[in-house]
Amino acid sequence: MSEDDSNSEEYPTEIHDYLAAFEKSLGSVDEMLKTMMSVSRSELLQKLDPLEQAKLDLVSVYTLNSMFWVYLATQGINPKEHPVKQEL
Repeated sequence: MSEDDSNSEEYPTEIHDYLAAFEKSLGSVDEMLKTMMSVSRSELLQKLDPLEQAKLDLVSVYTLNSMFWVYLATQGINPKEHPVKQEL
């Protein structure tokens, strides 16, 4: 994590490994999004057959809803009581 030692007193040391793994996962998501965003959607869809296009659409929607679920949780909102649950 950036600023490992200077922020170590701000959270319990027991969760350090979890936070480091979370930060690494966020970096992976960021890299994947950059890769996907580097090509226009229409250009990407032209390269895929209809089944792959449908899979891409399903994965995109599920990912967006999942990220919103996490966002709600970080804002103190119970995602299980939010309409996004029906979307998933």
